[in-house]
Amino acid sequence: MPHRPFGAALCCLLAFGAAKAQSPFISYAERGEFALAAFGGLDLGLYGYANPALLSYVEGLEQGVAWSDSNSTQSWGLFSALPRLGFGMINGRRDREYRAGLSSGDRDFSLGVSMGWGSVRHVVLGGIWRPGPRLSVGGTFTSTVADANSEGAVDLALRPWGDERLTLYADYARSDEAKFWSTGAIVGLGQGLALTGRFLSDRALSVGLRLGLGVADLQAQARGRTFQTYAARFGAQRGNLFRPRARYLSVELSGPVQHRRYAFFDDSQSLLSLIALLERARRDPAIKGLAINASGLRISPALGWELREKLRQIRAGGQRVVVYIDRVGMHGYHWASVADHLVLDPAGAIGLQGYVAGHTYFKDALDKLGIGFDEWRLFPYKSATEVYVRRDMSEGEREQLTTLLDDWYALARSDISAARSLAPEHFDRLVEDTALFLPQEALDAGLVDRLGRWSEIDRTVENHAVVAAHSYMRPADRRWGQRKRIAIVYALGVCAMDTGMGARRLVGEIASACAAADAVVLRVDSPGGDVLPSALVADAVLQCREHKPVIVSQGYLAASGGYMISLPGDAIVTAPNTITGSIGVIAGWAYNTGLKEKLGLSTSRVQVGRHADLPFGMTLPLLGLRLPDRTFTEDESARMEHTIRSLYEDFVAKVASSRHIAPDSVEVVAQGRVWSGQRAVELGLADRIGGLEVAIALAKEKIGLSMDETVELLERP
Repeated sequence: MPHRPFGAALCCLLAFGAAKAQSPFISYAERGEFALAAFGGLDLGLYGYANPALLSYVEGLEQGVAWSDSNSTQSWGLFSALPRLGFGMINGRRDREYRAGLSSGDRDFSLGVSMGWGSVRHVVLGGIWRPGPRLSVGGTFTSTVADANSEGAVDLALRPWGDERLTLYADYARSDEAKFWSTGAIVGLGQGLALTGRFLSDRALSVGLRLGLGVADLQAQARGRTFQTYAARFGAQRGNLFRPRARYLSVELSGPVQHRRYAFFDDSQSLLSLIALLERARRDPAIKGLAINASGLRISPALGWELREKLRQIRAGGQRVVVYIDRVGMHGYHWASVADHLVLDPAGAIGLQGYVAGHTYFKDALDKLGIGFDEWRLFPYKSATEVYVRRDMSEGEREQLTTLLDDWYALARSDISAARSLAPEHFDRLVEDTALFLPQEALDAGLVDRLGRWSEIDRTVENHAVVAAHSYMRPADRRWGQRKRIAIVYALGVCAMDTGMGARRLVGEIASACAAADAVVLRVDSPGGDVLPSALVADAVLQCREHKPVIVSQGYLAASGGYMISLPGDAIVTAPNTITGSIGVIAGWAYNTGLKEKLGLSTSRVQVGRHADLPFGMTLPLLGLRLPDRTFTEDESARMEHTIRSLYEDFVAKVASSRHIAPDSVEVVAQGRVWSGQRAVELGLADRIGGLEVAIALAKEKIGLSMDETVELLERP
C-alpha cells in the first residue's frame, strides 16, 4: 500500500511538529505512569487515550481502570474503547482531563485523532506504523485549540522473534516544559504472564507485572520508591495464566446454515462462521468436546458434508463430539453419524429410505391451457426444459440422475458404516428392510448411542462444565501488523445479470476483492442460467487470476454456468456430493396455442423487419408476463440451433483449455451431463475433494503461508 514507506516518517512528524510553551494538558510522562511500557510496545496503550491510532487494534469492547499511589498525590484513570472509537479520563496531579478519539486504517498503518477537554481544550493527532510482526513506530502530536501550546512524542518497539516473548522499546517526548525519554523491555513468560522493566530519563527504574486472566488483566508496577501504579482490564481474551478447567462447547444448530446471513432479522448461521467456531474449539486445549443440538437444522447435502468433515477432524484430534437429533433423514443422519456419541429424542425418528430424484411434467397441462413449448435439446443429458415437452423422464435424464444417486448412496453407506461400526451389507439391509426407525429401534440397530432430550445433555458430557457458543469469546489477535488477506467472494443463485448471483454487481465485487486481498476464494453455488452473465463472471475471475491466486470452492450446485465460472480458477475444490458439470447449452420457447383465445384476449401489431414479431404476444393479466403469439419458423429454428452449437463448442473449448483435457475427451463427459463432485475429480473436471476450509488452505499455500497460519478473511458481497 502506498502509505507504508512513509509511515515511520509521518509518525515522527506528528511527534515533533511544534513545542513552544508549558503544556496545560496532562503530559506524556504523566500519562505514561499508568502504562507498563511505551505505548507503542503495548497491545492497546491506554485504549487510544495516549495515541488514538491504536484504536484500530481494538477488536471488541475494552474497559480499563488505573490508579497510582504516590507519596504525595493520588491519580486515576478510566478508559473504554470499541473498534476505532475510544473514550477516557484521567484525574491527574493538577487537572482532570477527558478525551474522545477515533481512528482510521488497518493493522499495518493507522491514523487517529482525539479531542480533549478539561482545564483546556486540545487535539491529539496520532499515527502507528507496524509493517510486520517485528516493528512498531508510533507518534503523537498534542496541541491546545486556543493557542500554540503543544507536545510531541515518538516511540519505537521491536519484537526480535515476531511475538510477545520479548519486546524492546524506547520512547521520547518533548515540550518546552520538559523532555522525557525511557527505554526498556517486556518479557512474556507464557500465556498470561509478563514482566516489564523500564529505565526513565530521571534515572528511575520501573518494574512491572501483568497477570492475564482471560477476559481480564491485572497489572502493577513500582517506580523506584516514588509511587506504585495498578490497573485492571476487562474485554477480549488476551491470555490466561491459569488454564481453564476442561469443558464442553455447546453449539445450537437449529435453523438454516447458509453461505451468508443478513445482519438483521436472520436466524441462520453462515457456514464460514460455523467452521471458524469449530476450528477455535479444535485448537483450544480447554475444550474437551462439543455438544451439538441439531434439532431443526436445515442444511444442504454438500454443506452438511463440510460440517461432517470438520467434526471428523475434531474427533481425530481427541476431542469428543456429542450430537443430539430428533427427526432426520438420509442427509441429516449422514452428517450426524460422525459423532462418537449420538443422542436421539425419545419421540423422534430416523429415516433411512435412500435417495430419490424426479420431476413434475407439465406437457399435458400446457396442452390443456393452450400453451405450446418448443425446445432445442441437442445434447442427451441437457434436460432443463424436458418437463415442458414430455410426460415422463428421458433416458438421458434417468441415466445421469441414477448415477448421481448411486454416488450419494455410496458416500453415505461408506461414511455411516465406518462411523457406526456397521458392515456395509448390514447398512443395506437397514435401508431396504426397515427404512424408518423409531427411537428404540434405532438404539437396538446401533444407529444411536442413547435416547434422551437436549435438556439432559449434561448426562452425556461426563459432568464437565458447558459453555454456550455465544459466550465462547474469540481470542484477540495480539500480533503486530496486518495479516495476509484472503477474500471469499460468493457467486450464489442462477446466473443472471441483476437477479440470482447478480453478475453485473458480482464482476465489480471480484475486482474489488482482488485488489484488497492477497488471494481470492470464489464460492460457487449455482445451477447455471444465462450465458452472458456466466461469461462476464468467468472473465472477471480470469482477470483476477492474472494478479492473484484464485481458488474455486463448489457448494451444493456448480452446474452449467456455475461450472463455467469455476473454470478460470487455479484449482477447483468440490464436495463429493456436489452436483457439477452439465457442460452444455439448451434453449426453450413458450408460445400461445389457445390460451389467449380462452381468456378472451386478442392482440394486434405493426412491425418493421421480418422477424420482429417473434417475441410479440399477449400480456397475461395481473402477472405482467408476455406469451408470444407464435413459435420459431424453420429458418429461425435453424439459426437458434447454430447459436446453441457455437456456444457449446466455445464451452467445450474453455473446459479443454482450463482443465488441460483434449476436446474429444471433454465431449465424453460433456453433452450436458451432471456429475457428482467425486466423479468430477476422477474425470479431471475438478482438482480435489474438500470444502470451503480446504479451499482457504490452498489459497494460503499459494501465498506462501502454512495451513495453520491465521489470515484475515474478507467476505464479498
